[in-house]
Amino acid sequence: MLVLAYFCHERSELAKQTIAKHDGNNMKIVTSIIILLLTLNCSAQEKNCAKFKVGKFEYSDPRFSEWRVSRTDSTQTEISTKSGTEIFSSIEWKSECEYVLTYRKVVNSGTDTNDIIGKTIEVEIVETKSDRYICKSKSDVMDLELEMIRLK
Repeated sequence: MLVLAYFCHERSELAKQTIAKHDGNNMKIVTSIIILLLTLNCSAQEKNCAKFKVGKFEYSDPRFSEWRVSRTDSTQTEISTKSGTEIFSSIEWKSECEYVLTYRKVVNSGTDTNDIIGKTIEVEIVETKSDRYICKSKSDVMDLELEMIRLK
C-alpha cells in the first residue's frame, strides 16, 4: 500500500510538472505572438497622401514618360513634352487619399477631344513613399495602377 501511495504521489507530481512546463511554453508562445503583432503593426507604413496633393510629377511607366503633371489642390495640368498637348482637369478630393479628376479642356492635341471633356477618373492613392506614390485610376475606359514620382 505504501508503494502504491508513493507511486500515485510521484505520478501526481510528474503531472503537475508537465502541466507547469506546458503552461510556461504556452505563455512563451502567447508572448511571442503578441510581440510579433506589435512589431508588424508598428512597422507598417502609414500613407501620407497630403504631401502629394500639390506639386509636379512624372509617371514612372515608360508608356507615359513624355507627360509632366502639375497639380494644385483643385486643378491638374498634364503636358506632353513631345507634342505640346495640354490637358486641364479639375480635382475634387473625396478623402485624404481619394479624388476625382474631371477633364475640362485639351489644347494643342491635333485631334478632336470634345468627347473626353467632362469625363472623370477616380483616383485612389494606395501607397506612399518619400518621393513617389502608387495610385489606382479608374474610368469607364480604363483601370490602371500607376506610380507617380515627385519632381524636384
